[in-house]
Amino acid sequence: MSEALPPADKLSSTMKSAVSQAVLTDAVRHVDIISTSLFGMVAIVVVLLGAVALPVYGYAPVAAPAAFWIMVLASCIGIGVMVHLNYRIHQHVTNHARLTEVLVNSLGQGFLVFGKDGLCGSVYSQACIGLLETVPAEKHIADILRIPEDQRTDFQDWLEVLFQPDHALGFDDVVKFLPPFYPHSQQWRVSLVYRPIRNRDGVLINVVLIATDQTEEYEAQQDAKRQQAFAEMICRIFKERNQFHATVAHIREFLDAANAPNVGLNDSPSLLRQLHTLKATVKQFNLLELATVIHDLENDLRAPEVIENTIFRTRLHAGRQKVAEALIRVTDEVKSLLGSELEWRGNVREIDETKLYEFARMMKSRNADPALIQSYLTIIAAVPIRDCFSTFERELSELASMLDKQLKPVVYLGDNPRILTQPIQEFLFSLTHICRNIVDHGIEPPVTRMARGKDPAGLVTIQTNLMKDNSNREWIRIDISDDGNGIDPSRIRGKLANIDPEGSWRHEDDQTVIQRIFSWGLTTAETLTTFSGRGVGMEAVEREVKLLGGTIHVSSELYKGASFDIRLPYHLDID
Repeated sequence: MSEALPPADKLSSTMKSAVSQAVLTDAVRHVDIISTSLFGMVAIVVVLLGAVALPVYGYAPVAAPAAFWIMVLASCIGIGVMVHLNYRIHQHVTNHARLTEVLVNSLGQGFLVFGKDGLCGSVYSQACIGLLETVPAEKHIADILRIPEDQRTDFQDWLEVLFQPDHALGFDDVVKFLPPFYPHSQQWRVSLVYRPIRNRDGVLINVVLIATDQTEEYEAQQDAKRQQAFAEMICRIFKERNQFHATVAHIREFLDAANAPNVGLNDSPSLLRQLHTLKATVKQFNLLELATVIHDLENDLRAPEVIENTIFRTRLHAGRQKVAEALIRVTDEVKSLLGSELEWRGNVREIDETKLYEFARMMKSRNADPALIQSYLTIIAAVPIRDCFSTFERELSELASMLDKQLKPVVYLGDNPRILTQPIQEFLFSLTHICRNIVDHGIEPPVTRMARGKDPAGLVTIQTNLMKDNSNREWIRIDISDDGNGIDPSRIRGKLANIDPEGSWRHEDDQTVIQRIFSWGLTTAETLTTFSGRGVGMEAVEREVKLLGGTIHVSSELYKGASFDIRLPYHLDID
């Protein structure tokens, strides 16, 4: 039967309909057979009881041998007919059970049933052996699903909640806490779905576990994502070509620094700072492999056992080699897309930024008119400062999407002065850390925002202005604000209590103590993620601001938002 039956997913809708109709008709026919059998049994019993009851009511019993044998013969015939009919019913039930088993196994899914005690029943599909790598009969569901020992207690608690008839959570709510995938030893993608079996009173008595192999589907999805990521990478490189060139240059600078002959633990903060910033930057171009290699190197250098120069250098040089190889693969991939140094695009000609500055220096060396040099720098070399935030704005949107948060378009306020980007390139790179802190720590999930009476979508505002101090020096002020959680001073104090229990922070007010977020190694994150949690990002921003001779100050109101006030010296000139 199993050989003749095609897989269930190959049956056409017409065939399925025909099979269903045939099964229904056959079932009705066998219900009639059962009814006939019961009627015949009742008739035989009534006749026999009638014969026995004749003397009880004063009637002459059956004395004629012929009549007696007729009754015996009729009873035997009736019993024989009923045995035959019951045999046919048994065959019918057996065949349908086999048919059901074949249909279930042809689906390629694993089916098993477990009860309140967690033990699995003896009925299961053959696919369980391959998908769940065991014969599930009489085994505990926690053993079948390979629940780690440190999670067994929680798993058992959820099972008890699942079978409690009066618990507040519904079945679908509780099963969300059960494993959605099986950890297959062959790296198969086996999804797990749970379905209830209830009695007539609606009480849950058993749970059906359905295991499905989604490996091919998952690999196809991952391949599609890789192709999409590659397409997005190419688009971003073309769209933000200057930023990409700068990123590659920064990676090569790191490779040179990591290859220095006397590099050691003393260089660790600087190298780790570079790695942390590079990891965030390369992700902007969907260079996921390169980002992973950098992330792994950062973890290797931060390991507790890295306590001497020999270990540090060994890990650094090994990781440096991997980063260099990954960079070669990236540059080879996009080499044909980078174009020549000078390239015409319609009426727009792209010129390397360094050439613009070299021309200005050449004019200064030849004593050109200062007004002409200033006009050249303002009109040709400088760009509106808001143009520098295109990468920042895009990264905000992408991170919000990845973290299931909502953001409105960035609002720009104030002036839009023109600036020279080359002197502040490192600072612009470091802004990725402010971006990540805003989305990861600042902006709340939509549900939380609505519970606080806010719009579900967060708002980030960037205000830029030119200003003068008492000495008539010009400064550019950049204020980056959000309307999210704000910074909780108590959490910072809790972190500081572990790092520096006797520090001066104990005597600082709230607005002063939150400036500690710019300290190396201090983070308010409870767990390390790929977005934040190292305690390095904000320190990197402050460092770049100070190198430019500027200042940075953060202000915050709990549950209202935070604001980063950055002030940099402003001048349109070159060295």
